[in-house]
Amino acid sequence: MVVAGEGDKTDSEAGVTEHNILMLCYYYPPLTDVGCRRSVAFSRYFKKYGWDPTVLSVSNPDPIFCRVGADAPPQGVDVHYCRSWFNTYWVLGKINGLLAKILRPFGIQLKRNHFYDLIHIPDLFWGWIPAATITGYRLIRKRDIDLIYVSCSPFSSAVAGVLLKKLTGKPLVLDFRDPFALEVPPFPLNDVPTYRRKINRKLEAWLLRHVDVFVVTPDEIRQRYIQQYPWIRDKISTIYNGIEPDDVKVNEREEFSKFTIVYGGNFYFDYIKSDVFFQALAYLKTAGNLAADNFQFLYYGGDGQRISDKAKEYGIEDLVITGGMIPYQKMLNILAGADLQLLRIVEANMGTKIFDGLALNVPMLATIPEGEPSDIVRKYSPESYLVGTQDADKVAAAIITAMAKPVDRQKLQFQPNADFLNDFSREATARQLMKIIDKFSNNRPYCA
Repeated sequence: MVVAGEGDKTDSEAGVTEHNILMLCYYYPPLTDVGCRRSVAFSRYFKKYGWDPTVLSVSNPDPIFCRVGADAPPQGVDVHYCRSWFNTYWVLGKINGLLAKILRPFGIQLKRNHFYDLIHIPDLFWGWIPAATITGYRLIRKRDIDLIYVSCSPFSSAVAGVLLKKLTGKPLVLDFRDPFALEVPPFPLNDVPTYRRKINRKLEAWLLRHVDVFVVTPDEIRQRYIQQYPWIRDKISTIYNGIEPDDVKVNEREEFSKFTIVYGGNFYFDYIKSDVFFQALAYLKTAGNLAADNFQFLYYGGDGQRISDKAKEYGIEDLVITGGMIPYQKMLNILAGADLQLLRIVEANMGTKIFDGLALNVPMLATIPEGEPSDIVRKYSPESYLVGTQDADKVAAAIITAMAKPVDRQKLQFQPNADFLNDFSREATARQLMKIIDKFSNNRPYCA
C-alpha cells in the first residue's frame, strides 16, 4: 500500500536519484482511454520530483480500440509520436467476415476470428513494435536516456522495450496494468486457444527474463506471478492504479427521483458468469419490492445490448435503463448522485471502477469475492455491501436494506473520501515507483 501523504513533500525531500527516463506509452494524450491515466500521472510526477521524462507514444492509434480527444500532455513533459506500421484489426475483421459468408452455406459457423489469434502476437498493436523500437533508439541516444519505462497493455510495447534494452543496455521497467499470460491458477482473461496460451507464456517468460523492475497491480497478481515465475520475486512490486484527487470533480451532480444503482464500463460478461444481481432484481420485483416508479438500474458503456438481453431474460426490462459510452466527467456526475454503485471485478483484478466509487464516497453493492479488493472496500467504505458472487438472496437483502435507510443521499452535500484519496493518490503511487527504481539503481550498476 502506498504511504499516505508522501506526495506532499517537496522535490528536495523526494529522496530519489535523478533519471532521464524514456516512457513507452501507447496510451497517452491526445488519447482519452483509461489506460492513459496512470502513464500521464507518472510522467507528471516524475517531472515534478526532478526526473526528466521523455514520452514516446503513437500518432495513429487503432481507430476501433482507441478514443482520441483533446487532452494535452502534462506541462513540461517532452512527448514524441511515431506511426504504427500496421493497424490490422479492421482488415482482419473484414477478411474473417468474408470467410464466414463463404463457409455458411456449408453449415460451418465461425465462433471466433482465428486470424486475430494467428497474427495478433502479442496483441493487435504489434504494428507499433518496429516504429517504437527505431524511434525509441534514436531518443535514447539523443536525450542521453538512462532508464526505459514501458506501460502495458498493449504488450507489444513490452516487446519494443526489451528490444531497446538489448540495443542500448539500459535498464528496463515493465509496468503491467493487466496480466498477460498468468496460469497459476488459469487467469480468466486468457480467453485464447491452447496454442496461443503456449506462445503467450513463452513470450511473457522472455519479457520477464529481461526486466529489471517489474510492476503489477494489485498484490494478488504479484503473488500469482511469483507462483508462475519464482525467479521474479526480487524484481516484482505492487503499485496500485490510484486516482488523481483533482480529477474527482462533481460539477453537476445528477439528481434522481427514485432509488438508483449505477454501473459504467465493461460488465465483464465473458469473465464473470455470475447473474446474482439480475436474479436479485427479478426476485424483488416479483415480491413487490421493486417497480419502475421506485427503482432504476442505470448502465453506461459498450455492453448495453447484452445488459438489455439479461433484463429481458429475467423480466426486469422496466427496471433497467442502458446507455452508450459517456465522458468520464458525466459518469462522475451520475455516480455521485446514485444510491449505490454496482461493483463487479474479475478474479484477482482490481479495476478502476473501485477507485471512482471510493473516491466519490458512493456506497457499493459489491458482488465480488473475498480478497484484496473487498478488503479495500471494507476499510474505506464501511457503508458498502459486500455480498459475494453466489447468493442472490444476499444481494436482494442488501438492496432492501439500502432502500430502507432513512437518510436521503440526494440531499447530502457531496464530500469526497479524503482518507482514500490521500492513501491512493497518483502522486503517492508515482513516488512509490520512483523509490523502487531508485533502490534498484543504487544496488545495481547501470550498463553504459
